[in-house]
Amino acid sequence: MGVLVLYMVKYENDQKAAMVAKDDVRDRAAIHRKAIADFGGKPIAQYGSYGEYDMVYIYEMPDDKALAANLHLTDSYGLAKYSKTVPLMDSGDFAASLKLAAETPTEYKPAK
Repeated sequence: MGVLVLYMVKYENDQKAAMVAKDDVRDRAAIHRKAIADFGGKPIAQYGSYGEYDMVYIYEMPDDKALAANLHLTDSYGLAKYSKTVPLMDSGDFAASLKLAAETPTEYKPAK
């Protein structure tokens, strides 16, 4: 498995106005699916939203370099007012990471 990611985006107002006005750029999920595939990734789910974010994507990229390249390209076009990328792991790996935290000898401790 590659890098699994949750990507949330709020579009700039002029970009959203173009999506309202133009059929060929309206379906951002279709456009983003193609961009994900161009970098060797696999789209898993895309959802439109309203409020803080306009679109939410879950997808897998082959590695960190492909993910970063995809995000650099997306950012360079100035489509987003802001975005957030959250790495994801399955629940088994999450549970295993908690166990690893409990079992790893370390001198790390709270400040107080």
